[in-house]
Amino acid sequence: MTSAQAYIEEHLAEPLPVPVIARAARVSHTHLTRLFRADTGLTVIAYVRRRRLERARHLLQSSTLSIPSIAATVGIADLQAFNKACHRELGAGPHAVRAAGDL
Repeated sequence: MTSAQAYIEEHLAEPLPVPVIARAARVSHTHLTRLFRADTGLTVIAYVRRRRLERARHLLQSSTLSIPSIAATVGIADLQAFNKACHRELGAGPHAVRAAGDL
């Protein structure tokens, strides 16, 4: 599990299909899915999404990178998808998240 999480952290900007993560962690796809559900309560994909958006929140609030650059840095190249993901996971769009960090 730890090796899978480390792999995810190192490769957030890249596509992260579950079989690739499982191979990196040297476990089967099914076993990885079970481990993640037991350990985090999330699916592997939900965990990746959460980590991407947590990193995005950090970058929005602590850097001057452009929003498209932050989206690409966390592996969400489509800006519209990034905006939707921010609203869904963070409760606000990227501009509002950035502004909230300035308070």
